[in-house]
Amino acid sequence: MLSAMLYLIPFLAGIAMSLRLGPVLIFMVYQLDYFLNPQNKWWGSLLPFVGAQFYLVLTMILVFMLRFSKYGPTPVFSHPQFKYMLLTILMFALAYFNAPFSEYHLIALDAFVTVAIVVFLMTKFCTQKNHIYWIVDAYLFSAFLLSFYIYGWGRNSSGRVEGVGMVDANDSNLVSAALVPTIVIFIGRVIADKRWLPRCAYGVGLLVTTNALILINSRGAFVGATIGVAYFLFVSLKNNAFSKQEKRAIFFGMILFAGAFLRLADTTFLDRMLTMKTEATESTSDQQSGSTRVYFWIASIELAKDYPFGTGASGFVYHSPYYLPTDLDTGKSRNRAVHSTWFEVLSEAGFLGLLFFTLMIYKTYKAFLMVRKKLWNEKDFVNSAMVLAVSSGFISFVVSATFINRLRAEVLYWLVALSICMYNVFMENNKVDRKH
Repeated sequence: MLSAMLYLIPFLAGIAMSLRLGPVLIFMVYQLDYFLNPQNKWWGSLLPFVGAQFYLVLTMILVFMLRFSKYGPTPVFSHPQFKYMLLTILMFALAYFNAPFSEYHLIALDAFVTVAIVVFLMTKFCTQKNHIYWIVDAYLFSAFLLSFYIYGWGRNSSGRVEGVGMVDANDSNLVSAALVPTIVIFIGRVIADKRWLPRCAYGVGLLVTTNALILINSRGAFVGATIGVAYFLFVSLKNNAFSKQEKRAIFFGMILFAGAFLRLADTTFLDRMLTMKTEATESTSDQQSGSTRVYFWIASIELAKDYPFGTGASGFVYHSPYYLPTDLDTGKSRNRAVHSTWFEVLSEAGFLGLLFFTLMIYKTYKAFLMVRKKLWNEKDFVNSAMVLAVSSGFISFVVSATFINRLRAEVLYWLVALSICMYNVFMENNKVDRKH
């Protein structure tokens, strides 16, 4: 009952508040529904409705059409990362002609197009600085609620978390990729917000989300979180945005966080993280070894040589038995996923799809960088810290996605959309070439 109420109260409050504060709150409710995914939870039967995603998207479309004069002028197509996103989707769509799972490919394409529509609407509705903070906080709040649910759910007999999937992520590793950007964003909010009550709230969220990642036991998420936090701290401490006293506070704060992390980390988590080192020396015939993924990646390159325009959704799963080494032990089946977003794009959307996807990632990072530097030059350190935290979270996600299939992950494109929103809001009146 508690889980149902934790979903229902903010859901109804968000819808009600959207009538006064604008349709950006509908997207925030969409974030909540995406993370908690009540239709696949046991407590979903306690709700008066399920499957709200479709109606939320439809509502956003109707609001945009009715208020086109207000939201239409907000620039979206002029941003290169958005155009490269559309080109990636186009190449994925064209792979239908080579797709062995044609029906599944159309379902995946429908979801991919829906993500593009949501990104478009999000960038149109996000027109103020407050909107950016609301969207980020809604992301953090939704991740916190899911992490709290994971804490109550616990691990199974194999030491992993199962049955907590989101709308487009039914596997715990996929869930961890969506949670991992929030670690560094929580840290950024704790540092940048000068009010003690919000700081305490963000601190609690940080600990609960960190505990969820420990329970999930994803090595890729651990690497992503480490690199994202390291990037955030490196950029923060190398400049003069903080006084020596603030730098000391950040340093000791990170020591406290590290201590809390080690306190939360149990033997199961530590043993699994240590396998990242031992697997490098293990036999490649061990089907449990993460190093086996290298052979999957090589096989995807060979597949792309034969199908340069891609093989559609799960195309590598179908073709993998013909491209993997015959002496490679892959467990019960040789029909395996490629376990990397980069090679997933290559195998499903071809060489051009990979090119456009890579350019989208690069342009997104560059947009974050330009906004941060502009705010930095204006001595706007609070907003600069927010941009740095979100861009560090973006890096965390990209690193985590290197080890799992996340081409169509909604969180990735939310972060792309946030780069556009931040550029529009913070650089709209600055004479900078929008093509960056």
